[in-house]
Amino acid sequence: MAKFLIAGAGIAGLSAAIALARSGHEATVLEQATELSEVGAGIQLGPNAMRILTDWGLGEAIRDKGCEPAHLIIRDARDDHVLTSRPLNDQDNARRKYGVPHVCIRRADLQSVLLQAAQDAGANVLVGHMAQGLHESRLAGFDALLGCDGLHSKVRGDLLANTQHGGKPRSTGHTAYRAMLDMTLLPLELRTQSVRVWLGASQHVVAYPVNQQQMNIVIAQEGAPTLASPMSAQLHALIAAVQANGGFTTWDLFHRSPMLSPKFYAKGNVALLGDAAHPMLPYLAQGAAMAIEDAQALGSAVASQANVDMALQAYAKARWKRNAHVQWRSQMQGAAFHASGFMRLARDAVLKVAGERVTAMSWLYDYQNNFKEST
Repeated sequence: MAKFLIAGAGIAGLSAAIALARSGHEATVLEQATELSEVGAGIQLGPNAMRILTDWGLGEAIRDKGCEPAHLIIRDARDDHVLTSRPLNDQDNARRKYGVPHVCIRRADLQSVLLQAAQDAGANVLVGHMAQGLHESRLAGFDALLGCDGLHSKVRGDLLANTQHGGKPRSTGHTAYRAMLDMTLLPLELRTQSVRVWLGASQHVVAYPVNQQQMNIVIAQEGAPTLASPMSAQLHALIAAVQANGGFTTWDLFHRSPMLSPKFYAKGNVALLGDAAHPMLPYLAQGAAMAIEDAQALGSAVASQANVDMALQAYAKARWKRNAHVQWRSQMQGAAFHASGFMRLARDAVLKVAGERVTAMSWLYDYQNNFKEST
């Protein structure tokens, strides 16, 4: 049995602890914050993430805390006309195709499910502790260190110092404005159990339920924070409801270039997972899912390899191409969502003709890891 020290108790760190415990190993999770809290944000868990979480025995708990939206509906931000729509969770189509639902949930609720599962599996989760560097004293008693400490990862800073992937993340110039509202504060026509997207020039708006009572609203904006003009009636009503009930929280969006080699993911007995390795722009809603996929691949690798160093190399080889591709596709999705002029007309035409096929993204949701999950 190997002993792993995990820096960060976010989705990546807790998922890694669960996967390692399932593979018969020991995990200690260190979290710098003095308490675990993820307030005011929602998460979409596509079938690729839910398939893993269900395999871990967490599907029912996550569905109980979240919701299964009925449809994806994409509209023009100027006049509300529907560009495309498709079912997300109907029994005859999406659920049958993928075998698991598309779930929306509060980030805090997902984290609480993962925390309980990690602790039930035997992981030791310590808050108010920081993994300070890669010194031997920090790894005393442990066989490996996993950097799951997010966008500004200290583990990554040490591991990739003096490489092309070292240094600080770069600002994208994009900003996300987020809010969580009780359904009762929204107009009746906006209290739906669907994921809705409004596309405008240099911005888009997403609204989706995270349970039966609350709606998560996000405006992703390039450049100065000016809303689409003209603005559709539904969009105007949605934003007015937010502004009348506490307003938006602002999040600057940062970027790192995809790592185009597995050697940057793992060196010796140190490896990176989640945003520490591959921060995702939110335009495919895959940040959490990629961290969960990372954890599953890590658990499979440590179950099948002769030693920890070999396992971390196998994990890196299994993940780098997938994560780089999803990072790139997230950027392309953002460019398409924020298109203007001729590109906007072309995008809208594609959505109207082939929107259900284009938005289904089987390449993303049907993904399976190269390693078979060990039970």
